[in-house]
Amino acid sequence: MSETLVVRLRASDAGLAEWIVVDDTGACTLAPAAGPVAGAAALVGGRRVVCLLPSTRVLRTRADVPVRNQSRLALALPFALEDLLAEDIDDLHFASGMRHGDGRIGVAVIRRTHLDDCLALLAEAGVAPKAIFADSDGVADLVGTTTILLEDTQVILRDPGGDAVAAETDGLDALLSLWLAQTRPTSDDSTTPPRQLQIYDATTDGWPNSVWEELQAQVQSLEVRRLPDGALARLAAGVVVSPGVNLLQGRYAKRSSFASYWPRWRLAAALIAALGLTILLNAGVDTWRLNRESAALETELNQAIAHTFPGAAPRDVRALVDQRLQAGSPQQGLAAGRQFLDTLRTVAGAVSRTGNARIEALNFRTGTMELTLRVPSADSLDSIRKLVTEGGRLNAEIQSSNAEGEQIQGRIRITPAGKAGEA
Repeated sequence: MSETLVVRLRASDAGLAEWIVVDDTGACTLAPAAGPVAGAAALVGGRRVVCLLPSTRVLRTRADVPVRNQSRLALALPFALEDLLAEDIDDLHFASGMRHGDGRIGVAVIRRTHLDDCLALLAEAGVAPKAIFADSDGVADLVGTTTILLEDTQVILRDPGGDAVAAETDGLDALLSLWLAQTRPTSDDSTTPPRQLQIYDATTDGWPNSVWEELQAQVQSLEVRRLPDGALARLAAGVVVSPGVNLLQGRYAKRSSFASYWPRWRLAAALIAALGLTILLNAGVDTWRLNRESAALETELNQAIAHTFPGAAPRDVRALVDQRLQAGSPQQGLAAGRQFLDTLRTVAGAVSRTGNARIEALNFRTGTMELTLRVPSADSLDSIRKLVTEGGRLNAEIQSSNAEGEQIQGRIRITPAGKAGEA
C-alpha cells in the first residue's frame, strides 16, 4: 500500500511546518512531527508528497461556468469570479476542481505571490509536492452535520454539501452568528433538517465548556471532541481519501521529465544560450556604465545636501527621510481586525432579522465589505441594507439586484461611515 507524506505549512511562521505519513485509507503510519520544513525532506523517500496551506490564505468557493474544456475553463474562471473579489484578478491564481450536482464547479483562489513563496520555501528544503491544497479541504463533508475545526490561529466551518469557510479564531462568535442566521435549505419533503454540529477542538488549552453549553440551546445536536495532538492527522486523512482542489494547475502544474523533451528542444536551447550570453555581455557593459553614472549622481547628491542642509551629515539627512517614509502605526493592523469583526456582527444581526436570507459570498478589504446574498425579494435586500446602516456607523449600498427564479441575488457594499465617497 502506497504512503503519502502530508506537509502542512503554518500561517504564523512560513519557515515552520508539521508533517505526517498516512496510507491510502488515511491511517497514520508515521507519527506527526513539527519543525523547520527541511525536517520533512528526510521522509520523502519514494512517498507521494502533498502540501497543505493555511485556509485563511486560500479562498474556496464555487462558480457557475458551463465551459467543459479545461483550457477554456482556466481562462473563464477569473472573469466569472471577478465581481466577488476585491483584488486584481491578474494578481491571483485560480484552480478548478470537480463539478458538483448543481452544475457549479469547485474553485480555489490564492495570491500568486503567496503560492510562489510557498513553492520556493519547499524547493529550498528539498520538498517537491505532487499536489497543494488548502488545509480546509481536509475537513470531511459529513451528511446532515456541520463540522467545525477549531485551532489556536484559525477556525474552519463546513456545512454538509458545501465548501469550507475559514476565519481567525477570534472571529468564532461572529462566524457562528452568521451560520445560525442563515436559512436552512428544505429537504424533498419540504421539511427543514435539524441543525447538527460536530466540533473538533484542537486548541492547546481547549475552549471552555460554557461556550458550547450556550450554543447547545440553539442547535438540535452538538458533539465536541478534543484533539489534544492537533488537527494534522484528521486533515491528512481527509485530503488523502477525498482530495479537494489542487492548486498546482496552469503554470504551476507538474510537467513531464526534462529528458523526454530535450532532443526536440536542443537547437532552440543552443540559440537561447547564445542569446543569453549576448545579453549578459550587454548587461555587463550597461552595469559598468551605470556604476559610473551612479557615482556621479552620488557626488551631486552630497553637494545638494551640503547646500540645502548646511552642517548636516548626508547620512543623517537620509535617515530622517527614511524615517518619514516608513512611518506608520503598529496599531493599524489590530484596528483593521476589530473593524472586520464589528462589521461582521452587524451583518449577522441584519441577516438574522430578515427572513429566508442567505449569504453566498463575503469579501473584506481595506475597510470595505462586499456581500453577495440570496433573498426572497428586493424588499428583503433593501431591509438588510437599512438594518446595517441603522446604528449610523456604517454605510451600505446595493450594487446589483438580479432575479433568479423566485429569489433575488443581490450585492451590497458596506463601508465605514464617512468613507462612502471613497468606496
